[in-house]
Amino acid sequence: MTVSGWLFDAYPIKDRMVFWIKDENGHSIYRLEDSWTPSIYVGTDNKTDLEILAENRAVQHYIKSYDFVSRHERIRDHEQSIVLQLILADASKAAPLANTIEDIDTHDIFRLYNIDILPAQAYLYEHDLFPLAKCNVDVRKDGKLEWGLDDNVRFTEYRLPEFKVISVDVMPKQEGRLPSFTDKIDRILIKLENGGDEDETIEIRKESEEDALYELMREAATIDPDFIFSQDGDEWMFPYLTTRAEKNNQMQLVLSRESVPIFVGPKKEKGITYFSYGRVHYRAASAMLFGRIHIDTNNSLIHDPSALHGLFELARVCRVPLHTISRSTIGRALTSMQFYLAHKRKMLVPWKPASLEKVKTIKELVVADRGGLIMEPRVGVYEKVAEFDFVSLYPSIITKLNVGADTINCDCCPDSKNIVPELGYRICQKRKGLVAESLEIPLQNRKEYKHLRKLATDDKSWAIFDSRQGILRTIGHVSFGYQGHAHSHFGLIDGHIAICAWARFIANKARKIAEDLEYNVLHLIIDSLFVNKKALDGAPPSHQQEQQQQQQYMKLKEEIEKATNFEISYEGEYKWIAFLPSKSNPMVGVPNRYFGCYQDGTIKDRGIETRRHDTPAYFSRFQREILEIMAQGNSISQVRARMPEVNSIFQKYKKQLQEGRVPLVDLIFTKMLSKDANAYTFSTVETGAIYQLQDEGKSMRAGQILQYVITDYYRNNSRKRTIPVALINEKTTYDSRRYTELLAAVCNSVTEPFGYFVKL
Repeated sequence: MTVSGWLFDAYPIKDRMVFWIKDENGHSIYRLEDSWTPSIYVGTDNKTDLEILAENRAVQHYIKSYDFVSRHERIRDHEQSIVLQLILADASKAAPLANTIEDIDTHDIFRLYNIDILPAQAYLYEHDLFPLAKCNVDVRKDGKLEWGLDDNVRFTEYRLPEFKVISVDVMPKQEGRLPSFTDKIDRILIKLENGGDEDETIEIRKESEEDALYELMREAATIDPDFIFSQDGDEWMFPYLTTRAEKNNQMQLVLSRESVPIFVGPKKEKGITYFSYGRVHYRAASAMLFGRIHIDTNNSLIHDPSALHGLFELARVCRVPLHTISRSTIGRALTSMQFYLAHKRKMLVPWKPASLEKVKTIKELVVADRGGLIMEPRVGVYEKVAEFDFVSLYPSIITKLNVGADTINCDCCPDSKNIVPELGYRICQKRKGLVAESLEIPLQNRKEYKHLRKLATDDKSWAIFDSRQGILRTIGHVSFGYQGHAHSHFGLIDGHIAICAWARFIANKARKIAEDLEYNVLHLIIDSLFVNKKALDGAPPSHQQEQQQQQQYMKLKEEIEKATNFEISYEGEYKWIAFLPSKSNPMVGVPNRYFGCYQDGTIKDRGIETRRHDTPAYFSRFQREILEIMAQGNSISQVRARMPEVNSIFQKYKKQLQEGRVPLVDLIFTKMLSKDANAYTFSTVETGAIYQLQDEGKSMRAGQILQYVITDYYRNNSRKRTIPVALINEKTTYDSRRYTELLAAVCNSVTEPFGYFVKL
């Protein structure tokens, strides 16, 4: 039998791998099985020790067979070593087996590999597959699968079937101020996502919870969705539903295509808090479906069905199943690309990677650990400023200059001419680094998607290509930082440092070229350059002068690319741009706080309220509206002339606040907690909301999102100054005085550079 279609889902069940294939027309889906389990590997300096380990009864309990094979143990190894391959009897037992070996290994003689590669990923690597691959699968008489691919991760104009998408929401009969697992089900809503105004909603409301749950399962089976979206489904909805099912004659809630109940509940494994790139994050433990994909928009890389195409591209390029990739960090996606390439190179993945960083003196650290080049912006407002951005600078440095743990100061190139500026590190010239090669496909694909986006003739195609290039852009961003991350299996701090050194060298070259061509460099931040030229007179430039200016910009672009050998894009010319000062020192510029308007009227802003995730929607909408008025001015003087219009908008928004006509949903502040609720010691508006949630039995953890509204800012009792969104009721009102003060501050943050202040 041969099945043709797209590889939709993959997961292990004991000693088998299960696959779901969406067929050619997108209407049917097939379930296939393959008898297969992953392997882990053990290395040591004495093969006899491996033979003894392989026959150990505790080890034999977990495996169905073993072998001795040749592999590269370390990323810098040129020769392969003999290692022990342990083929698991149960795909889920890699970690227990590894722990057993560590218990046996009292003298630390064994080195463990490929422990934390998920079984589904290991199968995809081994068979050169990827999620949503177009394939033909032959099911042999012995039950084994033979895969044929009509697809490639390099393809950018691939076709996918139409997937069925639904959203599920549950409303409990809430007995307390917060929803509880003890509350009975009031109603369940199923929304069929058709991607437009024709979305259909099914309401399930029954006398008994048991009937409601059975109706939910019947509707899911009838609709047969591929994706089920939820809001807080991992942390709340599915644990709540499974708890209610257990309370009703020990029901089992089945929403998968596989006849497997959802094993979640209030006693389920808790989520985790982790620290990444200067921020604390929280990730809830996931509620997994089998044969369908559950997307929790509160616990996912994407936040609505419109972003699915970005998720599809990420799953394909990184070879990670859709359920897993939706809840992964970009670092984990990046790691999977490296794992795949390591498999192709017969290289093992260390279980507990050891740092290869060379110990440095204080003097060496001062030179090396400096980050990217940042020139303090010249505070003020400027006209006719051109912006240039290097294209994917950091990942391009990695791929072009071959930077990685296996290439820095390698043993094979003592006379390498590829030397890292300032540091003197030698880069290998004989082999392509694993990290460098792993980034080539996402970089190439993103470049093609950006080109296809320009050629798109309809909104749907444009949105698809934009979603794909956007998700690949994040891989480029993370690739640099992940070089020095503690969890990077193939990272190296010296690689991170080397990339920064090259970036400083390249940016500094660009600055010097701009100055040699008589430009004023107003700001330089890592890979972005802002320049202008002094006007000869105050008269508006003629059309001919504008054309000449564009030609000069193109010349600057060409000269920078010629000198650096890296692509730089001309982003456009600003009619005006404001570089903002520090709030603590008006003489000092802040690199990431500026806003301006391009010649075509497009507004670009960084670091102001419209860009902040914690800003209430009312303030963001207000600031965007006044920026659009300011954008109508073609010069600084014309912007100043529009300040009366800005003031009129301010008075309109102020009046709405004072009259209590603003919906509470538009006044919500959002804060990501940096520590657990009980760790806060100072009284703030945020802690008041946290304590109120604690009083109702909900204790928040570091990395979780707190949302609240200011109700009585100047009240002495700090616990009543705010209210968490979950406790809002029909009697809740906002503090119009405080919100009006904040509205004025939001306004002045963009009008102050033009010398204008609104008054309360």
